[in-house]
Amino acid sequence: MELHELESAWKALDAQVAQQDVELTQLRRQNLRMRMRGKLTRASLGQWAQLGIGLLFALWGGGYWFDHLGTPHLVAYGLAVHAYGIALLATAVVMLLHLAAVDYAQPVAEVQQRLLTLRRTRIRSERVCWIVGAVVWVPIMMIALRTIGLDAWLANPGWVLGNLAAAVAIAAAAAWVMWRRPAWFAKMSMDGPLVEVERQLADISALRA
Repeated sequence: MELHELESAWKALDAQVAQQDVELTQLRRQNLRMRMRGKLTRASLGQWAQLGIGLLFALWGGGYWFDHLGTPHLVAYGLAVHAYGIALLATAVVMLLHLAAVDYAQPVAEVQQRLLTLRRTRIRSERVCWIVGAVVWVPIMMIALRTIGLDAWLANPGWVLGNLAAAVAIAAAAAWVMWRRPAWFAKMSMDGPLVEVERQLADISALRA
């Protein structure tokens, strides 16, 4: 084989290897995108579950305070549970809208920006749910006690107020932790699927680089 023929064959082989490397990189990126889509689907399922729970709380609380109009402390119990249900509903709907807005056909930078918005929304939503949830267990407990025939407010209002004060203290402590340790709270707020999506998106960026 002549030297120029050997050089031509070597260039052709080098081009073929380079093309295969590009194709493998593209396949890997496509695989990562498919895995990201699966992770976000799992995250969406969690939000749908929260939406269902929020709907149950909203209906339960709304029906309870409406059925006990004229009894202030029972109306207060129902309104508190009703408000908690609405908070769960609202945060779940907002999260689902942000999850639906992630379009994998967009450039990686655009997907990263949408995921950043999703992350911020998730942290804010968790902040609301944690603080409200730290207080709402008191009216839920009072409603539960009344179902077995014990009206705690009529029996011992001081005990009810003591539990409410403890709940407010817990909520204040949670808010303080969120303020003092934002990085820790952000890590706690992001569930497994969303963390894995961020990691895989970083892998795609590395492949593009």
